[in-house]
Amino acid sequence: MQEAKKIVINLVTRNGLAFLPNFFASLDEQSLKDFTVTVVDNASDDGTIKWLTDNRPDVAMLRNFRNQGFARAHNQAITLALSRWPEETWHERFILIANQDMEFAPACLEELLRVMEAYPEFAACGPKLLRAHAVADYDGRRETERTNTIDAAGLVATKSRRFYDRGAGEDDKGQYDGSTEVFGLSGTCILYRASALVQAKLSGEFFDEDFFMYKEDVDLAWRMRRLGLDSRFVPSAIAWHHRSAPTQKQGFLWLAAFFRRFRKPAFINYTSTRNQFWVVCKNDEYGNRLLHAPWILPYGFGRLTAALTSWSALRGYAAALVGLPKMCHKRRELKRRAKVSGAAMRKWFV
Repeated sequence: MQEAKKIVINLVTRNGLAFLPNFFASLDEQSLKDFTVTVVDNASDDGTIKWLTDNRPDVAMLRNFRNQGFARAHNQAITLALSRWPEETWHERFILIANQDMEFAPACLEELLRVMEAYPEFAACGPKLLRAHAVADYDGRRETERTNTIDAAGLVATKSRRFYDRGAGEDDKGQYDGSTEVFGLSGTCILYRASALVQAKLSGEFFDEDFFMYKEDVDLAWRMRRLGLDSRFVPSAIAWHHRSAPTQKQGFLWLAAFFRRFRKPAFINYTSTRNQFWVVCKNDEYGNRLLHAPWILPYGFGRLTAALTSWSALRGYAAALVGLPKMCHKRRELKRRAKVSGAAMRKWFV
């Protein structure tokens, strides 16, 4: 396989045919052309493979015959991207992970790359994500309403160990444009420096494959912070995301958690419950948890109360306990390699 271009865009598909024409059309409109696309398909049965074969013969494609989840599929794509560059060039090469249900503004990739090349110490950056809504299908292409509502302007970590997308649901008035230093970035769209991903690898994995999907972006963001790898929000880079389940950040946390249990699909409820437990176990310092106990305990009580009414959430807690020894092993490995102290990490919890 020939050497890839400066940026490799990794797209994981799973029955996302309705989104693909707009996704690729927005890539075709990019002012920057120095990129290669890799698609990893997770056993789609909606015609995704046929559409890609017929319409995008230029992309490299890996096909999984069962759903491997977000984490493993992206690990496959990252490994392939690294193999397509000489190792000595990894610091100047970039991997962009993207959701299938998003679209890029024409200058998005150019702006992201401009920042990463200007600041070689940055490990990752992400665009301002705004929300999009499908309003109609026309001639094989979904008509999209691109709104001015923020979907994510970086990840926020709270003292309660709750994580949410900064600005989600707010009208974009530039209120976050001057605040580019963030805890991490939404897994919807992140541009990583290839060498930083290699540095952040833990137990042989970039994203933790035990997570399967949900909160693997939080896990990697937290790990990168512990390893001294900086992530930045780039407000001049714009993309739109179709989000079916936007996060909430206001209201009584325990009450909101209780009612959200009834709206989440069972598998999402199961994995998000399990992975929330694991992400804290792997990455948090005991001293910081003790200091933040006045925030952690009420939030934890709310989640546990909500779980008592949800079989899928209870299964998530049970699975989290079964997997706890493996997470503790990964925690010890991370602690040995960590470059940022627990005291220094406290500034990220608001």
